Amino acid sequence: MDKEHIYFENYADTWDRDRKENPAKLQFLLKLAKIRAGASVLDAGCGTGVLLPYISRAVGEGGLVTGLDYSRQMLDKAREKFSDLPGLSLIEGDVLKYDLPEQAYDAVVCLNFYPHISSRSRDFVKKIRRALKDGGSLIVMHDMGRRQVNRIHDDRADRRLLPPADMLAADLVGRGFTLSATVDWDDLYFVSVTKADEFSYDPYGRGGAAAPAGSPHRSHTQKKAVVNRLARVGGHLEAIKRMVEDERDCSDVLVQLAAVDSAVVSVSKVILKDHIDHCLADAVRGNDLESVEKLKKAISIFVK
Repeated sequence: MDKEHIYFENYADTWDRDRKENPAKLQFLLKLAKIRAGASVLDAGCGTGVLLPYISRAVGEGGLVTGLDYSRQMLDKAREKFSDLPGLSLIEGDVLKYDLPEQAYDAVVCLNFYPHISSRSRDFVKKIRRALKDGGSLIVMHDMGRRQVNRIHDDRADRRLLPPADMLAADLVGRGFTLSATVDWDDLYFVSVTKADEFSYDPYGRGGAAAPAGSPHRSHTQKKAVVNRLARVGGHLEAIKRMVEDERDCSDVLVQLAAVDSAVVSVSKVILKDHIDHCLADAVRGNDLESVEKLKKAISIFVK
């Protein structure tokens, strides 16, 4: 048992008293999560079960909720409070070592948990992706802001810091997910991604499908940069959507929209340069006049 494990075992009796839940925040986070009725949900690192009743209400009587935590004392507290919740099972185990069933969950939720596994995030994400059903969601969220989370972990000297939401989203997109939403506010943190069937980038936007007949294969050297930037743009747009829904100040919304517009132009320039440096050069060498004409039309649209 490592020091962190011992810490949580010893803190279980006073956790709920010292770390009071904020129902309004948790309800808002679950609303963002869009967990459907009848779903099967894993609460990874469930602790004393703070989130369990909220998930249970979201999935309804036809749903299944599983809480997983490696602290026996924390789980005992969860059982004391919520053993009567329908469809609930509680499992003692380390999420990095426990043998999760394949394609079993519609959603895996991590509340105030990700920093504890971030040093092994690659292993964690790979395991969770395997446990999710096709189209299932991985949801990372905190009922406090990223800076506050990082201060807490700095104070404990383990330096497993929570990255900006767009950076985490971009990383997850690169590991086989598509972006659903991000929020990175002063008092909330939320990243939701969906397990993708096909996640390779291709210039035709067909999720890895073959290029149209007669089209030559082109090398896109900047595809990782493009995918990551687009993930950030998508997350930024979701955050702006929430700002509008929450009736945030119009000037703040406009500033954020201007930032998105700039980001879109920036990623367009990356694609254009890559296309000129590689695809166009290949087309000229191969006397592919059709590709040259397509590029000219695309440029004329882009510069308008």
